[in-house]
Amino acid sequence: MILIYCPDLTSRKQYIFKHLFRRMLQVEYEVTGELNVFVGHEGTKFSYGDKPLGEETFIWSNGLLSEHGIENHEIDMGEWDKLPAFFKAPERSDVPFDIFSASFYLITRYEEYFPQVKDELGRYSPYESLAYKNNFLDMPLIDLWIQKFAEIVLKLDMTAIYNMRSPKKTIAIEVASFNKYRKRGVIVNAYLFIRHIKKLQLNRAVKQLKTLVNLQEDPFDNSMDILVKIKARRFAKNRFDKNHSEMVYFFHLGDYNDFNTGVTYKSKQYVEAIKHIADYVKVGLRFSSNTSSDDVYREEKRFEDLVKRPLQHTMAAYSKISMPGHYKLLVDTKTMEDYSMGYVNEPGFRASTCLPFYFYDLDYEVQTPLLIHPYCLHYNTMALKTKSGQQVTLKGIQSSVNEVHGNFIVQFHYEHFDREIKSHALEILESIIDE
Repeated sequence: MILIYCPDLTSRKQYIFKHLFRRMLQVEYEVTGELNVFVGHEGTKFSYGDKPLGEETFIWSNGLLSEHGIENHEIDMGEWDKLPAFFKAPERSDVPFDIFSASFYLITRYEEYFPQVKDELGRYSPYESLAYKNNFLDMPLIDLWIQKFAEIVLKLDMTAIYNMRSPKKTIAIEVASFNKYRKRGVIVNAYLFIRHIKKLQLNRAVKQLKTLVNLQEDPFDNSMDILVKIKARRFAKNRFDKNHSEMVYFFHLGDYNDFNTGVTYKSKQYVEAIKHIADYVKVGLRFSSNTSSDDVYREEKRFEDLVKRPLQHTMAAYSKISMPGHYKLLVDTKTMEDYSMGYVNEPGFRASTCLPFYFYDLDYEVQTPLLIHPYCLHYNTMALKTKSGQQVTLKGIQSSVNEVHGNFIVQFHYEHFDREIKSHALEILESIIDE
C-alpha cells in the first residue's frame, strides 16, 4: 500500500489521487495528515505539499489542488525526461513539476472554462489548447507521466499493472441521419438536388431521384456492411477475448429543425433499423445540436421507449460540448457514459489521456458519476488523405495508445460510409478491427 502525507486533503486531491492510483495504476493507497503515522509506515510513501518534512520522497504542490473555482495560472512549459511538463517545482522535489496539479488541469479541461475562440460550430478549438500549442496533442501525456512516476518514484512493475487491464478498441459511429435522401423531407431533398445540379454532379442527381422512387438503395444504406465486418472478426478470433473490438452506434432522435435535418424518429423504418442494430452491437443516443435541458430529457425518454433499456451511452452532436454545461445536463439525467471528449478536426488526446475518467465539476468542486470515454481519432481528420496516408495517421495514434496500454477509440460519422463518395472508411474500420 502507498501512503501519502497530505494534511490538507481537498476534494480535488481526493479526485486526482483516486483516479491516478486506484483507477490507472490499480494500487491501494491511503492519505494521512498525521506525522507519526507517516513516519512509522514501512512501505512505499511520499509527502505532497509546499515543502518537505525532511529527507522523505517529496512531491511539490503548486497550490492548484487547494483552490476553489477557476484561477488563471501561468503555464511555463518544461521537461521531465523528454516528456513535456508544466507547473515547475523548486529544486527539492523528486519530480520536477507538480504532477498531480498538471494531471488535474488537463483531465478536468480546466482551460476550457476560460473565455475562448470557438470554431464555426461553436466548439472549443484544438488550436487554442495547451496541448496543441506545445506539441503534445498526439501524446496521452497523463498516462505517460504516471507510467514514469510509477516506475521511478513508486518502484512499481508496470508490466504487472498492464496485465490487469483490459484495453479495448471501440468504433463509435455518430448517426446524424440514417438515410441520405429517403425519409429526409421535401426541403432537404430539394436543397441536395439543386446542389448536385449546381456542381454539375448529374450522376448524383439521377441517383437521388432513383432512390426517392425506390429504384435503388439509399447511399447511406450500409449498416449491414459495417456489422458484417465486426461480426466476422468476432467469430474468427477467440470469442472470449476481452480485448476484442467494440462498436457503438449513436442515433439521433431529436426534433427536426434547421440544425437537425436527419430522418425523423417517427419513421418506422428508422426505428426498426435501430432495433436490428441493437441486437448486434451497443447503441446509444446522439443528442441534438444546440440541445437544451428539455431536449435532453425528451430525447432520453424516446431512446428508452424505443430500445426498452436504460440510456447508458451518449455523445453530443459533432462533439459539441461546452464545459461544463453539457456534462452537467448528462449528470442530471443519470446518464452513465459519454463519448464526446475529442476533436473532430485534429487527431490526438483532448484530455491528454486514453483511459476513461469521471467528470469533475469545477463549479461545485465534486466528482460526478458521469464516466467520460475520450476518443483519440476522428475519421474526419484524415478523410481527405490517401489510403496510405490514413493508415500512417491511424498507426501513429494507435502506437501512442499501445505504449500506455490504453483504450483506442475511433469516431466515424455515418456519412463517411456514403456509397456515392470515394471513401476508405470501411477499409480503415476493418483494419482497426483486424489489428
